[in-house]
Amino acid sequence: MTIQTADFDRIQQQIQALGRRDWLWWSLSVLSALLLLGLGLGIYSLRPTAATPELTVAQVFQVAFLYVFAVVVTGFNIHALLRSREAERLKVDLLLESLQRELNRLQGMVDPVTRAFTRACLDEMAQKEIQRSERHNGSFALVLVDLDNFKQINDHFGHLMGDFVLAEAGQVLQASVRGSDLVFRYGGDEFVLLLVGSDRPGAEAVVGRVHSKLEDWKSRSKEERIEIGLSSGISLFSPGKTLQDLLREADEGMYAMKRRRHAQSPSLETVK
Repeated sequence: MTIQTADFDRIQQQIQALGRRDWLWWSLSVLSALLLLGLGLGIYSLRPTAATPELTVAQVFQVAFLYVFAVVVTGFNIHALLRSREAERLKVDLLLESLQRELNRLQGMVDPVTRAFTRACLDEMAQKEIQRSERHNGSFALVLVDLDNFKQINDHFGHLMGDFVLAEAGQVLQASVRGSDLVFRYGGDEFVLLLVGSDRPGAEAVVGRVHSKLEDWKSRSKEERIEIGLSSGISLFSPGKTLQDLLREADEGMYAMKRRRHAQSPSLETVK
């Protein structure tokens, strides 16, 4: 994700304004240095010589005036250099501000437990994919995934173990999709997979990989008493469908799978 356009443009304009101000102060500094050089030459030309061993009153006033003027120009030059340093500091502060704001925004986009995108990102990213698919006559699949028996894990082992299982599930999902696909934590123990350019066979293949990798994780897990599975539902985008349409279709498919499994094995958690 990139920096928000409005913030980036505002910061860029502020930095450009500071740059123009910086060049102005540097130009004035150079001009002041040239004036000081001219004043020095003027004072030097009024020094006593063999022909005029003593300065006249007019020459004394000229020297005094040039000296005072030189002090004023020097002070202005110092002030200009300080303002230039201040402009540089402000530019650095603006850049740090923009980077901190962007860091905070990116941190808010990623779930700290599962490292998947948050639900707040789903609307924005899915809408972009819908617009892209409609513009290029493309397609994508949306998969809703729910962890079975997760409530029992929280009840029997505690929330720390529940967070551990969620984190491992997030890694399993990330490892099962392509780099162009997106994984979101939809809420609680539910996840959404947005499979770019995928059709139903492609989505079913991803779901198969998720099941396979989850079984591999369970076989390697030191917590042998953990019984975790997953149910999933798939929906395919077609022109005119909204994100809510896709989520509703995937949700219906997921709970249909839960009902079938519950009928086969009543020990599974109660279907909502």
